[in-house]
Amino acid sequence: MLAESPTGGLTITPTPFTITEKPDVGFVACIEGGVLEAQTLLLFDSIRRYAGRFSGSSLYALSPRAGHSISQRTRRKLDDLGVTHVDRVLNTDCPEYGSANRVAAAAHIEETFPHEILVILDSDTLFLREPTEIDLAPGTDVAVRPVDIKGMSTTGLSDSFDRYWQDLCRCSGVNYDQIPWRKSFVDQHRIKANYNGGLIVVRARLGVLRRWADLFFDSIREGLRPFTSAGSFRTGAGWIEPAAANLWGSNQAALSLAIWSLTRRVRELPPTYNYPLHQHDRIDAALARTVFPRVVHVHYHWLFAADALPGNPLLQQEGPLSASQKDWLRSVTPIE
Repeated sequence: MLAESPTGGLTITPTPFTITEKPDVGFVACIEGGVLEAQTLLLFDSIRRYAGRFSGSSLYALSPRAGHSISQRTRRKLDDLGVTHVDRVLNTDCPEYGSANRVAAAAHIEETFPHEILVILDSDTLFLREPTEIDLAPGTDVAVRPVDIKGMSTTGLSDSFDRYWQDLCRCSGVNYDQIPWRKSFVDQHRIKANYNGGLIVVRARLGVLRRWADLFFDSIREGLRPFTSAGSFRTGAGWIEPAAANLWGSNQAALSLAIWSLTRRVRELPPTYNYPLHQHDRIDAALARTVFPRVVHVHYHWLFAADALPGNPLLQQEGPLSASQKDWLRSVTPIE
């Protein structure tokens, strides 16, 4: 497990665990030099500590871009946690867009390491309780959360982003009309189904992840972009510059098309999963009071950075953490 070393930083205290045969689940996240090293280690440590019957599942950390190697120290920590590290250049078509790493990594694991269920994760997330919902029921192929806010989703023909979605469908050979209507979680817009990439659960045999990669990278090669002049903004991986900002959300749109082109057996996970911590104050207050104390998987973005820790809702007195979880997180933060 992760702990604070006498000289500062993170150390690993090995925790006994057994790779279980059932349920056959693999967890996948990307790791690169810099802040993602600490975030991904924290994510995988949270699985080993708090994921219950999934705590012994296979874990995969991928470094899919050239020039973003992790340190030997981090490699040792991955070994201590029983994580398979794949250091292989997979994202060659869109290296300027960090979220493209997740797309390439997911397809690679789906094709290389056979599992019944794969769970694709953003590195700036963690588990606080056993994620029972990822053990997909027989009638479910995919489990996802809707996007937090509308963003580049489309509300229909009059929406400024609808042309992008129409072009993406044409490029992908997907029928626009077969993408169902759903609602964004926080701002409650009626949109074409669009899912947050921070937590994606799929039945691997269906090939959703390879389909996702094919659709997304085809759209990149076609020059499709949802934005033309986006500015910089902050994410869990740091500040996003315009070259990546113009692509923001495109991988999630491709995910929706990939899912609905292959299956109708799609379930939205409850809001205790992929809880958007950075949007906590914007979530309906009554819903937050019900959901937040029981949160299972949290998407914290930049809220473990030093400047954000004092206002981090997760660490407040009324938050969802046990005393031991608070001690654990305080020992490994801030993450810079």
